[in-house]
Amino acid sequence: MWYFLLIPRLKILYSSMTIASHMRWHSENQRDPNIMCHPSDGEAWKHFDRMHPEFSQDPRNVRLGLCSDGFSPFGQFGKTYSCWPIILTPYNLPPGMSMKKEFMFLIVLIPGPSDPRHKIDVYLQPLIDDLCTLWNDGIPTFDVSLRQNFFMKATLMWTINDFSSYGMLSGWTTASKLGCPICMERSKAFTTLNFFTVSTLPLK
Repeated sequence: MWYFLLIPRLKILYSSMTIASHMRWHSENQRDPNIMCHPSDGEAWKHFDRMHPEFSQDPRNVRLGLCSDGFSPFGQFGKTYSCWPIILTPYNLPPGMSMKKEFMFLIVLIPGPSDPRHKIDVYLQPLIDDLCTLWNDGIPTFDVSLRQNFFMKATLMWTINDFSSYGMLSGWTTASKLGCPICMERSKAFTTLNFFTVSTLPLK
């Protein structure tokens, strides 16, 4: 497993004159309230602001999204091997910047003969420790655009992945009737009988 430190990479964003001012874009940019052009226009972002007003008071605090999925670098018929990249993206930036390659931070890389499955939380522990530090205490950071020192905090807003990867990251069993964590017992999922089941009713 490879872990590429998160905190220094976030601090670098505020040491660049061309990037630091854009880290407040989500708060300072005036947009049409009827058009959603950035995640900060969505209900999830606004709900977070209502639940954590102290964090939201400083627009320089970083909102992160995490995405992950595994792939086989040797192809379907090659050697059994998998590689799992974990990527973090800061969503403070304008839409035209946040999706650029240089702002998609490769944080964890898990290569090996098999996928991490339920052990992925062990591989993610260094990242979790850094995220806890950023959320609870913050990190002293110099904002070159405002020429100020401040305590930078960060939060993980959401994860982006397919349903099987979601089960690995959350520890939720996605293969049962209660596979959907939103629907739960309201799920309309059902199990069909085996196609080859022979009826025991007498033939007429």
